[in-house]
Amino acid sequence: MAKKKVASAVNKSEEIRNYKKANATARPKDVVDGLKAKGIEVSSALVSNVLGPKKKRVKKRPGAKPGPKPQPAAAGESVKIEALIEASAFAGKVGGVEKAQSILKTLGRINK
Repeated sequence: MAKKKVASAVNKSEEIRNYKKANATARPKDVVDGLKAKGIEVSSALVSNVLGPKKKRVKKRPGAKPGPKPQPAAAGESVKIEALIEASAFAGKVGGVEKAQSILKTLGRINK
């Protein structure tokens, strides 16, 4: 069976802060020695953690979402104005860009 912890009447962190208020220039080793004289056992690591700078944790940004990445146009491959005008006319004939994309996607499956 696990042993129950005996509640300590001394809050070590609070004692460290109080000692530091009274002795502003005290280093962690000085705080350990000063509290030992009062009968309070603390380590220099605890003193450093209690008195150290309060840093805010920076949240990590979410990574890139998985999935296919868009392929850039090949070098030297550009869309000409005439092709854009024809594509716009085609989209107008079939009832919109979404409908034109659907038709072209189906055409791509057939031609494979």
